Amino acid sequence: MTLAEPAIRRGRPRDTAKDEAILLAAGDLFMEHGYEAVSVDAVAQKAGVSKATIYARYADKDALFAAVLRQECERAVSPDSFFPAEDQPVRETLILLATRFLDLVTGEKAMQMNRVLVAETARAPRMAELFYETAVLTLKNRFAEWLRVETARGRLHVRDADGAAWRYLGGVKGEAHLRASFGLPPIPPAQLKAHIEAAADEFLRAHAADPAPNKAV
Repeated sequence: MTLAEPAIRRGRPRDTAKDEAILLAAGDLFMEHGYEAVSVDAVAQKAGVSKATIYARYADKDALFAAVLRQECERAVSPDSFFPAEDQPVRETLILLATRFLDLVTGEKAMQMNRVLVAETARAPRMAELFYETAVLTLKNRFAEWLRVETARGRLHVRDADGAAWRYLGGVKGEAHLRASFGLPPIPPAQLKAHIEAAADEFLRAHAADPAPNKAV
């Protein structure tokens, strides 16, 4: 299956309000009911537009679903969602990253998206690939680049930024993500906070910056 991009049309500028309404309506319906149960007619009705308006933008329902997925992923992993100013202490940044990452991957919308993607994997494996490339890899790559920058600044010493990023994110997810996946009660806030702080401290011990060389007397 090929994930078609929205068609490019000449003539009058597209109505961006309709664009937003279509994606919002489609996203709500796909996440609530799953891909198969949602029709383009239902999206058009919820968005307050005609089917022709949707088909002028998307070749088919697959293309519309891909656009919804891409928009959600890009919104979720925008740089401002994770990293603060450059002068933020490293430990605070790691804690902030972990907290926001857990909010992202264990939130209700994330769980809905995960269920839809799992259901669609056999029919359209490219959908899962799109999510992995747009959300997961983008986040990991941005985190790894931050680790490289902090290493160059002398605040960390990370030899394998990509591997370190995977290990940190994977360790942070841990029990919290499993509980969310199975619909179990979440970890109590104080316990979750302690887990995140411990993960940050372990990361800092493993990747402590080299001490400055002693100056000759």
